[in-house]
Amino acid sequence: MKIGVCDNHDSGAVLYSKKIESAVNEERLSRKKLTKNFPSESIKHLLKQNVSEFIVASKFTPINVERFFLTLKKRENTNVSHFNYLFNLDILYQSLLARTSLHFIESAPRKLYLFSKLKKKISFVDHHFAHAAASYYTSGFKKALIITMDGLGDGLSLTINIGKHRNLKRIYSETGLSAVSSYFSRWTEYLGLKPNKDEGKIVGLAAKGNPEKLLPIMRKQFYFNKKGFNKVNYIFPSKNYKKSFPELKRYSKEDIAASVQKNFELEVSKFVQYWIKKTGIKNLCLSGGAFSNIKLNQRLHELDDVSNIYIFPHMGDGGLALGAILAKQKPSPFEFENLYLGPEYNDKEVEEILKKHKLKYRKLKNIEDKVALYLSKGKIVSRFNGRMEYGPRALGNRSILFHPSRKESTEKLNKNLKRPGFMPLAPTILKEKAKKCIKNLKGAEYTSRFMTITFKCTKWMQDNCPAVVHVDRTVRPQILNKSENPSFYKIIKKFMTITGIPLVGNTSFNVHGEPIVCSPDDAVRTFKKAKLDYMAINDYLVEQ
Repeated sequence: MKIGVCDNHDSGAVLYSKKIESAVNEERLSRKKLTKNFPSESIKHLLKQNVSEFIVASKFTPINVERFFLTLKKRENTNVSHFNYLFNLDILYQSLLARTSLHFIESAPRKLYLFSKLKKKISFVDHHFAHAAASYYTSGFKKALIITMDGLGDGLSLTINIGKHRNLKRIYSETGLSAVSSYFSRWTEYLGLKPNKDEGKIVGLAAKGNPEKLLPIMRKQFYFNKKGFNKVNYIFPSKNYKKSFPELKRYSKEDIAASVQKNFELEVSKFVQYWIKKTGIKNLCLSGGAFSNIKLNQRLHELDDVSNIYIFPHMGDGGLALGAILAKQKPSPFEFENLYLGPEYNDKEVEEILKKHKLKYRKLKNIEDKVALYLSKGKIVSRFNGRMEYGPRALGNRSILFHPSRKESTEKLNKNLKRPGFMPLAPTILKEKAKKCIKNLKGAEYTSRFMTITFKCTKWMQDNCPAVVHVDRTVRPQILNKSENPSFYKIIKKFMTITGIPLVGNTSFNVHGEPIVCSPDDAVRTFKKAKLDYMAINDYLVEQ
């Protein structure tokens, strides 16, 4: 048994033997969203097994972290070449100083000390190599072009790799001075949102704006240049970014977001097309925080040069723990059977919590039919069942379900969950009915199972399911196979029998700003706080 560890944004751990046994991120256990804290609770959860090795998704070994820490404290103006010597990474010092807090750097030796107390073998994997491995080895492709892209990891912001059989080879990379490193996060901050957290809200806002007015400004900030992206100097406070564009004050947030998004899509598309033509490889694997941008993923899927696309479901840093293990193991590329890899709770544990909170509940033999009936009547039902999903998306086991035709349900949910009204909610669609609902699925069938990409809707979908269709007539679906989640599938199948609609609305079971629920206690607190109509928790049906 081995444990992969991510000690970065969205820290967590994965247990692996000959397959992925279990996976969880620290936020779900600590209840601190996207926590950077050492994943002690995640590791504790997995240490019930006999573990022989820890594999960490970082090149920061104890020696070079200690040297970096001491040098930074004594000589903040140390020249770049000194840090190149320590890390053998171009401009690492400039990138880290600009993008990483001193507190995080100071805490790195302490975290590694905690590792040493576990008295197990410890090995390290490069950040972007872990991203690439996560995407390639879970893609099922024998040969693929793998692109990783994020803010910064081990001194780099993007890499191009070729995966063939069990091997990965990096053929191109860009450092933290690449414009892709901070383009999206800076505009997120400009719009009054939280960088490295709220970038997804830009995508939601963008659908309501006109990108053409401001596209020339955005093109100067971020553009494809020969084989990569333009370089910028990030050694200045980000607040200056806002002062640089006083003329934008007269434009709406929607128009600014739309131009940021469209420019990102256009320039990244040029980049991807260049590397597909250069390598001749048309199977595309994507990982890294940039590919949490579901509209970008749709545009890349629609490129004529792309045959098949796969976005690793836990594409951000939270997925690095699995990537670190796969980078070491080098398995034959495979497809996930499902993503239900987290903790689960038995009926005794559930009933104890229900009694503790003095809730009205009953145990049902066929709870799926009852849930489908309530959904057909417009009720909102939260569902807690089996193992928790791995990654940022709720895929039915920690979800809130609703009727996809009733827009009043989305309004109620956004209000009660304290979510911004411009963010679209998603559907879960039965696989055999997918073509009735969405267009251009070919080449993205596998990745569509994980809510990582948007698709254009059919006319039927637009007319019959307005509660899950965004203003730009797209949806971010989970296409559900019966074998993945038989109980959840049964709910939707029964709902279709009653209503004629082969999908349900599905949003994550959490209040805005909190992680998705993990335990029965989390579920009950959120159910009560959000004032939902019903909760199906294992085979227990609970009402307010």
